[in-house]
Amino acid sequence: MSTPQASLDPQAVSEPPVHASVEPWLYWLLLPLHRLFLSLFFGSIVIEGIKHLPTQGAMVLAPKHYSRWDPVVLAVLSVEPLWFMTNANQFSGWQGWLLPRLGAFPVDVNQPKIASFRYAIALLQRGKKLMLFPEGGIVRDQAVRSLKLGLARLVLQAEALSSERLHIPIVPIAIHYQPAPVWRSHVTITISPPLYTVDHQQRTDKQTAQALTEALEEALLKGL
Repeated sequence: MSTPQASLDPQAVSEPPVHASVEPWLYWLLLPLHRLFLSLFFGSIVIEGIKHLPTQGAMVLAPKHYSRWDPVVLAVLSVEPLWFMTNANQFSGWQGWLLPRLGAFPVDVNQPKIASFRYAIALLQRGKKLMLFPEGGIVRDQAVRSLKLGLARLVLQAEALSSERLHIPIVPIAIHYQPAPVWRSHVTITISPPLYTVDHQQRTDKQTAQALTEALEEALLKGL
């Protein structure tokens, strides 16, 4: 999910808080049903490069966004809960009750609020696995939409505000459906080596964010 270019200083503005949680009873009840559903709906799900996925600590999973199926499929990457920044228009009806209880929190993609990114930073500082779609939405008409600096800025800010020396991995993930995201299709998830801000350090944070964003875009293209 792309983020605004403004500062993500948690004290910058006063906004209603963003909140999500993972209800343990609900999560562990749905986990086996989720795995069963994936095995019945899709022909196969193959994960390539699983060795590149960090096993613990804070991280940002940065997948290509091809379909509304993506979050459902990519949840297979972890038995532990993943936290999702999700388009605010998905939080209505029964989804509005379910999603926040499974670790999803809203962002208005048209007018992003600092509160959403403040919450994402707090999750990373608590060592959570955060999934953001860096293209900012579903993209099918091109391999990878040109990425904005938001995700990189978010990680830089989370590291800067941490009382510990955090080095948060950004994990590029490509997802491919053959022939399409439909019944009995075959899914390939390709995980590339994680990116770290320290490896793309430039003279200014803006330049570092630019270098990191370019590296993420290149990694996503290679994985497709």
